[in-house]
Amino acid sequence: MITTVTLNPAIDREYFVPENKPKEHQYIYTDKDINVTPGGKGVLSSINLKHLGHSDVQNIGFVGGRQGLFFEKMIQEHKITTNYVYTKNEIRNNIFVIGKDPVTYTHYNDYTYRVEPREVEELIKRFKRGITDSDFIMISGSIPEGVNFSIYQRLIEICHDLDKEVYLHASGEALNRALEAKPKVVVPYFKHTNKILDKPVSDFEDYIWAGKKLLEGGAQYVMLPYHCDRLLFDDTGVYSLSPKNFCLRNWLGAGEAYNAAFFDYVNQHGFDFIEANKYAGAAALDIAERKSVFLENKEEIEEHLDQIEVEKLEV
Repeated sequence: MITTVTLNPAIDREYFVPENKPKEHQYIYTDKDINVTPGGKGVLSSINLKHLGHSDVQNIGFVGGRQGLFFEKMIQEHKITTNYVYTKNEIRNNIFVIGKDPVTYTHYNDYTYRVEPREVEELIKRFKRGITDSDFIMISGSIPEGVNFSIYQRLIEICHDLDKEVYLHASGEALNRALEAKPKVVVPYFKHTNKILDKPVSDFEDYIWAGKKLLEGGAQYVMLPYHCDRLLFDDTGVYSLSPKNFCLRNWLGAGEAYNAAFFDYVNQHGFDFIEANKYAGAAALDIAERKSVFLENKEEIEEHLDQIEVEKLEV
């Protein structure tokens, strides 16, 4: 089994328009230009893993209100086991408006909703029971209001007590505290703050500093987004993973495709950090070049492998 954890999921609504013109009415006449999908880091990775042939995938987290029922139904349509704690407050919505000519990308992010302490403790109980048979565990995304920043640290410690390895995709104070529990793989995200470990990142040197600090802080491996590339850190050095000759049409889902494909490679071939990242980069590239949010099969990934280059850096 593969377990993904999404504490702050959302319903993602994508609208593709000929041109994104502020203050003007936009009319969408075809279903092809509207995508309504379950969202949240971990959720999309779960769906991708199912499409890549993994039979037993579960998603653990919070969902809320009437929209939460709609959200869970969408997840179950992908044959994913749902293990959710329901809250009274409504799940959040994210809006994406993508213009075709010129290509523009506008994102309205509904950040969070509130979770009560008793609901957090219920999730901890479900997590302990739910990961018993899991081979891989991915903890990802932001944290809802009302949840302590130490939540990821607690979940990772539970995993280690059960001899489970953890892939962590997190940011901010939750990431800072989680490092103390020494997750195996760390992927920070920082679009909303432009900070890693409380330090602003803008120049290339900032990214190198952050990756090395994450290793020092407790991670064994670090995968750090850097514009359209990835910087990879382990005890052998720093590597740059870059796509070549590609057409960017869609950001939504690319990162989650990357995470899912990384797991898929490790499951097929064992843990090879560089090769797993090349495979994951090909998966992200496939999503970036299409409208679709989800991977469909392994063949799509393999078609893009030749476009991924990895270079060891002298830093």
